[in-house]
Amino acid sequence: MANTIQNGVTQNQVGTVQKGTPRSAAKSIATSFQKMFDEVNNDQVVAEKKVAEMMTGKNKDIPGTIMAMEKADVSLRMLMAVRNKVVNAYQEMMRMQV
Repeated sequence: MANTIQNGVTQNQVGTVQKGTPRSAAKSIATSFQKMFDEVNNDQVVAEKKVAEMMTGKNKDIPGTIMAMEKADVSLRMLMAVRNKVVNAYQEMMRMQV
């Protein structure tokens, strides 16, 4: 997920003027969030699979399972932090006087 965020920043450098419509910008943001959601979901699925394998005895890699669980937890926290920042920015824009 960090790669998705980092790639999004490098593709849309802050301070550069990009031509496009608000609709295309919204579509780009939606696509970026979809990629982040997919990555977080994938991390969660991998962690659940490793836990299930460990519980059934197919996998005895305890450190690998713990690392997968932590990766899933950190990616979910990061996604929530990004979501909170976007919601706060939206709320701030809605409070602006025009």
